[in-house]
Amino acid sequence: MTHTVAQWQTQAAVKDRLSRPLRDLRISVIDRCNYRCPYCMPAELFGENHKFLPRRDWLTPGEIKRVASVFLQLGVKKLRLTGGEPLLRRDIVEIVAGLAELQGGDDLAITTNGSRLAEHAAALKAAGLKRVTVSLDSLDEQVFREMNGGRGEIEVVLAGIEAAREAGFPIKINTVVERGKNDHTLLDLVEHFRGTGIIVRFI
Repeated sequence: MTHTVAQWQTQAAVKDRLSRPLRDLRISVIDRCNYRCPYCMPAELFGENHKFLPRRDWLTPGEIKRVASVFLQLGVKKLRLTGGEPLLRRDIVEIVAGLAELQGGDDLAITTNGSRLAEHAAALKAAGLKRVTVSLDSLDEQVFREMNGGRGEIEVVLAGIEAAREAGFPIKINTVVERGKNDHTLLDLVEHFRGTGIIVRFI
């Protein structure tokens, strides 16, 4: 049975099959990424010949804003932009600015690998983004590259984190832990961010 927004709004909150209210919405703004993390986008599956969505099929900033506005009317309170790597979108600041204009949301965040965060942090803050989560699996350069498919530089990511901190963002670090790959570098990661106010989370 198809329900309209007005019909859903007559309920206390939209709920999932376990009767939990739906409060968080993750919006994947792009299916492409400049990393090839084996646990996420392994190179053997997402190689040079992989066919990603053509740009004409991407949701425009206006369409993303419209979808988000509908979910906010249905009780969603938190919006998170993801990908792929969301900062690969040239119009990411426009997307953020549009979502920041919407009424009813308590939070607007982004999850990024940090590779382009330094160049965008200040503009994202000015556009209305509230929080940043950076995926970072190790501070060891070799381990870092093994975990992201041999792409990216750790110093670029750290510079992005610092730029986000200087812009005034609350920051969380998401670290995927794999036995025998990066588990021996976790304490160094924790120590690096100790006392900075940046939260490190292991997943």
